[in-house]
Amino acid sequence: MVQPIYYSIEALADSMLKKAVTKNVTDIHLFPRKDDYLMQHRSNGILTPNISIPIPEGERLISHFKFMASMDIGEKRKPQSGSFTFRMMGGPLDLRVSTLPTTGLKESLVIRILPQQLNVPLERLALFPSSARKLLALLMNSHGLLIFTGPTGSGKTTTLYSLVEHCSSALQRNVVTLEDPVEKFNDSLVQVQVNEKAGVTYSAGLRAILRHDPDIIMVGEIRDEETAEVAIRASLTGHPVDTKDT
Repeated sequence: MVQPIYYSIEALADSMLKKAVTKNVTDIHLFPRKDDYLMQHRSNGILTPNISIPIPEGERLISHFKFMASMDIGEKRKPQSGSFTFRMMGGPLDLRVSTLPTTGLKESLVIRILPQQLNVPLERLALFPSSARKLLALLMNSHGLLIFTGPTGSGKTTTLYSLVEHCSSALQRNVVTLEDPVEKFNDSLVQVQVNEKAGVTYSAGLRAILRHDPDIIMVGEIRDEETAEVAIRASLTGHPVDTKDT
């Protein structure tokens, strides 16, 4: 039986994140039910119940995380996404926050935990050394398109960031990323945040990046036909493009 707990919202948020990190949790779920919110943890691909939170505290907790992730607190009818950095004794954590509207004007929230200091060397990315060598060989091409797909927690983001960091630091390439939201902040990359309200959509942002003298372009995801067309054209005209599915 999951027992309810009672904390101040700030203390509850900090406790949630710290406990999740100590348990090597990759995702925190806050799921609305009829009488409460259920917090769940995903670890090693398995989702398990953690604690029960009363509805008022659950709603305030979601608002707190939305505020931290620079999301619209008053908007509960539309899906939103954002990110922020949470600092712990062990180092900073990049957190990707996503909300979905559900019945009864309640929201479901998911936090993806991305340890900032975790950079996997390219030779350790693949089970077989030959696979890592093939990835490195692909990076040496002057143009092309790499698409990373797979289930949640399969390592798409880890692989992608390791590759673009290698391109920037080891190969001295100008790497520009287009993300929504920016998942892992890296000073060696030019990282662009999608902002549809300001007109920076994936397709518009990708066109602007092409005028910014990039060597490598990383696209967070391809959401529509227009973005796919621009990405393919860029990959055919001398700009290697890396992208992943959601």
